[in-house]
Amino acid sequence: MRFCVLGSSSSGNSTLITEEGTSILIDAGLPVKYTISNIESITGKEELNAIFVSHEHIDHTRNLFALARNLSCPVYTSSPVSWFLGRRDDIDMREIKDGWPVEIGSLKVTPFIVSHDAIDPFGFIIDGISSSMGLMTDIGCFDDHICDLLRNRDGLVVESNYDLDMLVNGRYPSYLKKRIQDGKGHLSNQQCRDLLGEVIGPRTKEVVLVHLSEENNDPLLAIESSMEVVGTSGEGPNLHISYPRHPTSIIDLGNGTGKA
Repeated sequence: MRFCVLGSSSSGNSTLITEEGTSILIDAGLPVKYTISNIESITGKEELNAIFVSHEHIDHTRNLFALARNLSCPVYTSSPVSWFLGRRDDIDMREIKDGWPVEIGSLKVTPFIVSHDAIDPFGFIIDGISSSMGLMTDIGCFDDHICDLLRNRDGLVVESNYDLDMLVNGRYPSYLKKRIQDGKGHLSNQQCRDLLGEVIGPRTKEVVLVHLSEENNDPLLAIESSMEVVGTSGEGPNLHISYPRHPTSIIDLGNGTGKA
């Protein structure tokens, strides 16, 4: 299994996952031409087997229908989100539910409910032939259930949205600061560090920090915080940062054996 975070921020989010000729996209918040160009460069084809929607916020759905039409692929989302976005006769809309696995080619995608200020917000577990990954880009808090789902995956894509000091001392109005920090907002660098401390295991090879705030975070601060649990000895997983308008490297999870 290989994956690439095509971009992640409050202006747009999308992650491409591919294995054995199967390619899926999680969210479609980035420009259509940019997204298709990256899909082709990574997979060699202007094709997708499916788009999965984590939630209805515009930075995850801005170009959903245009992309689905261009690539003639189905869209998987919950019924409430589908209703909110509006059903289209020219789009193949399919339902997902918490804990219901969906098989697309060699990939199995299992949504799980997360805490965020959206209608029906999901994270995803993606299982391939011999490796697996967990992805959640917007979440205000985590619990034992989420830790159990993410623990010891080969790859992790997790939110590290803000630095607490930068947010508290920044220029955002009080109500917005409160929204970001409450249990349905976003994870801070410190909360992300604590989550990684719970879920990184001997199989875990790759970690990508996503949805960094351009106003209330700094990539160096996010890296420094997560490095406290990822480690610097070379024995832990590789740590990557996602950027708003630039894809990560193509991350290969290999055969799923992880580190001994």
